[in-house]
Order: sequence, then structure tokens, then C-alpha cells
Amino acid sequence: MWLRLYLETAMEKQVYPKMNPKIVGQVFVGMFAVAPFSKNTIMEPNPSRQQIQEMAEGLADILMNGVLQKNESLVISH
Repeated sequence: MWLRLYLETAMEKQVYPKMNPKIVGQVFVGMFAVAPFSKNTIMEPNPSRQQIQEMAEGLADILMNGVLQKNESLVISH
């Protein structure tokens, strides 16, 4: 619930684009649900706590900020 409220507030302040905050929250939680799997597939064996934290923060950053730089748009061509 706190995550949904945070997202709703950020969307109202136009920090994030207007979307369904419940779905965004579910995606956010889902990303961290797969973190143990990710730890075993995208990290070196036996990572340190700092490496795990950096991976988790990276996942959160990608979700919250995306991968495009500011003022950049995604162009998909066929």
C-alpha cells in the first residue's frame, strides 16, 4: 500500500508519467521477487552484500527512471 501511495503522489507531481500505480507497484515488487534468480544468473558466483545491493538498486533505478536519458525517445523501426 505504501508503494502505491508513493507512486500516486509521484505521478500527481509529474515525477513519473501517469499510469496505473497498482500495476507499477506489482511490477516493482515482481522485480525484487526475481532478485534471487537474478543473483544466480547475472552476477558472479558468491557475490558480496554490496554487489547484491548494487544489483537491487540498479533494478529499482531501471524501473523508476527507465533506461533512456532525459529528453531521449525510443524509436522502434520495422
